[in-house]
Amino acid sequence: MSILLYLKSLIVKILNKLFGRTRIFILILGWFLLITGIWMLLQPEKAKKSLAGQGFGIFKGYLLLLALFAGMLLLSLSTKVSGVLSLLILVAGFFILIRAYFLLKKRAAHKISSWVEKVPIKYLKIYAAIQTIIGALMLLLHRRIWY
Repeated sequence: MSILLYLKSLIVKILNKLFGRTRIFILILGWFLLITGIWMLLQPEKAKKSLAGQGFGIFKGYLLLLALFAGMLLLSLSTKVSGVLSLLILVAGFFILIRAYFLLKKRAAHKISSWVEKVPIKYLKIYAAIQTIIGALMLLLHRRIWY
């Protein structure tokens, strides 16, 4: 998991170096933050659902990486065994892997949506206000506000 976090932070740093200093990227990001912040202030219930979907999307990506890793491990295990047992391990393993992926995805979606429902609206409005302020400052100052 720490390798994934390292790669994610490395990608963010590289993208910051490439796009962080360009004025058009800052303007686009500023307008995006401003518009989504105002939208979250005006419609906090829809914003809650949107945040739940974004959180689920991130988790789904990690789950897919884990499933791909397990599939590769299963494939290498089946190549070490010969004969019909190899085919049986491969087919049964992939069936179990696909079934487990969809089961975990369903449970994660339910858990994330129930967690987001518990978050009070006032915290979401505070987050939206901060996001709106950051977006407005980025548009006014033509520079990034964080990092």
